[in-house]
Order: sequence, then C-alpha cells, then structure tokens
Amino acid sequence: MSPRTLVHFLRHGEVHNPAGVLYGRLPGFRLSENGRGQAEKVAKVLAEADLAAVVASPLQRAQETAAPIADTHGLRIVTEDGLI
Repeated sequence: MSPRTLVHFLRHGEVHNPAGVLYGRLPGFRLSENGRGQAEKVAKVLAEADLAAVVASPLQRAQETAAPIADTHGLRIVTEDGLI
C-alpha cells in the first residue's frame, strides 16, 4: 500500500470587523478575540497530528490563524500568495 498524505484545509478564524466591511481580500483585518480562541482550539485539536507543514495566505487573519498551529508543531508558516 502506498503512503498517503492527509491535507487539512482551514478557513481563518472570526475576523474583528465592527463596521461590517466586506473585506474579501483587503489587508489589515485581524482576528477577533473569539477568532484567536478558535485558532488556539484548532491548534489543540491538531496537537497530536503529524504535520509536516503549515501553509497560509499572506493575509493577517490567515497568518494569525496559522500561528498557534505552527507554534505547537515547531514549524514556520509557509506563506503562499496564491491562496488569496
């Protein structure tokens, strides 16, 4: 049997957006307090997973979501512009 690769796709956590802006690809939108908690929860769920890489778009909210996952595994975030 060939080895298999499991890929986990995640969307960023909840964004701080009190003005209700349709931010889409706009830079500068960070995670809300709840979004940071969501990212931490995902990091805990994936703590025992055998991750080889953490890849995220360059958007701040994606980087902030990926950070606790990467930190838990001692990995750096690979930023991929094509994920926007």
